[in-house]
Amino acid sequence: MPSSPHEYEDEHARSDAAASQSDSDDYDEDGLEDAELAAYADDSDEDPDYFEEETRQQHHQPDDAPEKDRFFDPPSDEDDDGVDASAVNENEMEEFHHTLKAAHGFKKGTKRGRGGGRRAVGEENLSFEVKSLMGEANQAYAFGHLDKAMALVKRIIQIEAGVYSAWKILGEIFKEKGEDHKCLLAWLTAAHAKPKDSELWLTCARMSLEQYGPDKKNYRNQAIYCYNRAIGAEPDNIDAIYDRALLFKETGQLHKAAEGFGMLNKLLPNDMSILREIASLYIELKKVPQAIEYYNRSIEFFKSTGNPDKAFGWSELNILVELYMMVEQWEVAIKVLKNHARWLYSRSEEKYWEKLDDDREWDATDKRRKPVREYVPMRFDPSTYALPLELRVKLGVCRLRLGEKREAMVHFSYLDSEDPVEYYDLFQEAGDALLNAKAYEEAIHCYSCVAEGTQYMDPKLWYNMATCYKALNQVDDAEDCYATVLEAYPNDTTAMMELASIYEVSGRKADALELVNQVIGIRKKAEAAAATPAANPPVEAPVVAPPDGDPSALLPNQPAPRRLRNRQPGSMSEAQRLEINARKTEQTAVKYRKLEYLRAGMEAGEPQAVKDWLDTAGELVDDFRNTKALFPSEKGTSFKGFMSTARRRELKRSIRERLEMMQHRLEGAVNLPDDEIDVIPPEATVFRGLDFDTWLYVFMQYALCLAKHDNYQDAYDVCSVAKEANVFYMDKRKIFTIWTTWLACAIWVNDSESCSTISRWFMTTFQFQTEAYNLFVGALTMSRNGMEVFHNNANQKFLLRQIKIMDESVDGKKRINAASLTNVDEDGKEYKPDRLDLSLLMLYGHILASGKSYISALNYYTRAYTVSPKNPMILLSISLAYLHRSMQRQSENRHMQALQAITFLYEYYDVRTAPNPLPDAEDIENERHAAAMKQEAEFNVARSFHHLGLTHLALPYYQRCLDISDDWASKGGVHGDLKWEAAYMLQMIYITSGNAAAAKEVTEKWLAI
Repeated sequence: MPSSPHEYEDEHARSDAAASQSDSDDYDEDGLEDAELAAYADDSDEDPDYFEEETRQQHHQPDDAPEKDRFFDPPSDEDDDGVDASAVNENEMEEFHHTLKAAHGFKKGTKRGRGGGRRAVGEENLSFEVKSLMGEANQAYAFGHLDKAMALVKRIIQIEAGVYSAWKILGEIFKEKGEDHKCLLAWLTAAHAKPKDSELWLTCARMSLEQYGPDKKNYRNQAIYCYNRAIGAEPDNIDAIYDRALLFKETGQLHKAAEGFGMLNKLLPNDMSILREIASLYIELKKVPQAIEYYNRSIEFFKSTGNPDKAFGWSELNILVELYMMVEQWEVAIKVLKNHARWLYSRSEEKYWEKLDDDREWDATDKRRKPVREYVPMRFDPSTYALPLELRVKLGVCRLRLGEKREAMVHFSYLDSEDPVEYYDLFQEAGDALLNAKAYEEAIHCYSCVAEGTQYMDPKLWYNMATCYKALNQVDDAEDCYATVLEAYPNDTTAMMELASIYEVSGRKADALELVNQVIGIRKKAEAAAATPAANPPVEAPVVAPPDGDPSALLPNQPAPRRLRNRQPGSMSEAQRLEINARKTEQTAVKYRKLEYLRAGMEAGEPQAVKDWLDTAGELVDDFRNTKALFPSEKGTSFKGFMSTARRRELKRSIRERLEMMQHRLEGAVNLPDDEIDVIPPEATVFRGLDFDTWLYVFMQYALCLAKHDNYQDAYDVCSVAKEANVFYMDKRKIFTIWTTWLACAIWVNDSESCSTISRWFMTTFQFQTEAYNLFVGALTMSRNGMEVFHNNANQKFLLRQIKIMDESVDGKKRINAASLTNVDEDGKEYKPDRLDLSLLMLYGHILASGKSYISALNYYTRAYTVSPKNPMILLSISLAYLHRSMQRQSENRHMQALQAITFLYEYYDVRTAPNPLPDAEDIENERHAAAMKQEAEFNVARSFHHLGLTHLALPYYQRCLDISDDWASKGGVHGDLKWEAAYMLQMIYITSGNAAAAKEVTEKWLAI
């Protein structure tokens, strides 16, 4: 078919010529062949298959329009094509054959609709003339007279273009002549003439791939089309479905490939190769749960059929467990591994192992198994309690991710007896898991085995080892790891940067600066090469080849030689020290002035001003942080690295920014150790030209700005660093400011856990002071999940220890696990309470009540009641505790408890409504205050009756709440007006009782906006 309008005009010209030639009696074989093949073929490699061209011409689609393939449903009896809308439909193919006729002088005729029906598959109702010609053509082909056979076939096609046999034998003739492309085109036409011939469709599909290669998109799409038609003709053709799915996978159509393998899984549920293909596809599609479903269905199939031929084995279980680990379902992975392992060992009845929280079932000995009552030694072969090493390591990784390090190390210990050369990948997996769990020593052991077991250089391995060494403060070993990487890959900029950082903090700043300059040079060359790729093609970094000439970098058998450490430079003169201090002081002053200039924009939230302010403040804070004289507790430590106080913000910087900052630091400090520059006398009040109050202000502003605009974890780090500085630590006022700022950051980001932890510092430092306990409750109420943290075990135990030390101080009796007295006054004397602290007792009671431990809460509420029997909060808390206890299932005498609740509730009501004028307040304000207290009491009593289901008693109290609000509406209202709450409760009572009119009246008056 033509692929452009110009070719279409040429096609008509060729058709007219062929038609005029067919009217003559003389037969030109070569001319006829050219005219006929021009109608459906072109010998050029660029020409796609003719029926795709026709489809695109009819739908006005470009050549590169994507195909709309889908999986075919089995054909119906009425439609023996079995083809969906994505393939060339019957009408289009009929039009094609009529066009073929017209091209050779035959009348096109009228297209026949589907109502006329099609001939049955295999039937060819041929005329006597066509049958005679077909017999002659077959005889000529059988005797090897290919030219004569071709001439006869072409005469048949002129008479009847849709003769399957003619096109089929024409393809055979072309194949004998070596013209595979024309053979394929002829057979494609034959396949359309007999669409149920699935074998012919498959042959065409394979020829499309074999003839043109898998790298040509057009012909791969043609092959997919042929597979679609073959499957439409024979839906259960496994080979066709499998080949098409593989082709979809090769062409990147992963969803269709996954559907294809899913079809195969239904047809062959016990074929594990198909299941592995499904798993790999769904992993690429980020749909791991679907892959898990396939595996679970297959396991059910194998369990129901008895797992014939052991089709599901250890390797399949290994894949399934790994899938669960990919979605981080560690507990499920453990359960699945152990259950299916028992099934594979034919001891599924031993379900009692599931009751245990450890993996003793899979120990090499019976030492831990014998204490299990249900376990019977030698009931099963001892070998059925051994796991394959791959699964054992995965079990250890899962245990480690659940925080069960001890159990994990039991599994990893089995690696020690194995050859690292054979199992280096398992050592690597264990090492990565241990590194993630911060078990650095154990991770180094595994990584060392990996280095011993593999001959190829893996930079990631050495980076991980260096990370472990740095965490263990073994800086020299970390340096050797980076140096080993640079021996094999001299242009590895990551290793160079890490090595430069080690050089910087260990005093070898000239070496560090040299490495930084090298990195900058390498990056500039790479950027220049990327900008002009044609003129400067990228060149790979040279790699040191091993002695035997293998281009892969090999690991050395021995550790890399330890680098010679440069000696520390000699002491500076006083003049040099003063000069350097003056220069740094000037730089600090410039940065501080910049902060002040940017402050207004930062406080207004302007993005650029915030970024510049954070960058400048970060430089000041980092300079302060890396001055060891200000942190005497760290002066004796050997390595901490250059400390960016906001580590996460530092990592967000681009490589270019980090390089420039490092280069700037090093250029100003080559051969000038900080310890000799920054000698700060104890009585000093100024550092770098700024007093310590100003430094504290910069720290706290930096923390607050980080919490509001960047990373709150960095804000926490800034506060943590500030409280460790000796110039702040000894000043209680400054420490109080730091902790208050820290708490403000936690409240701003709704971090309830941090609010709780920081508030405990206030409750410890200001022990038995009501404000500290109020601050704890107030901070948690402002966080997102404060209630959960409020009654967690940590807070409960902390406050219980505080109560014990309080009781011990009051009555003099020793309490076990009591806290220490931590509240110290200005003279260093401990504050020792001489009476019970109501706030502490009530706070602990509230924690117990929020955990629904009402009986325990009553113990502390009643202790507070003995101290202050007329406190309305205590009375209400006791009432609510009895009330909620009466509604619990375990309540022994709910009526008595409800009565006690109402008793204390009425006492609360009397106390709350008693006159209690505000000091130094006007009469109107005292009346407003009294009205607010009475409304509160009315609402709480109403809500209590409502909770008990006594709605007829609750109604008048709710109504009085509304009356109070109505009376004070013209006078400015009452404080904390409860009118909406009371109206909503009334509405609910009226609705549940069926009084819709009253509910509507309340709603329209009080709840409508």
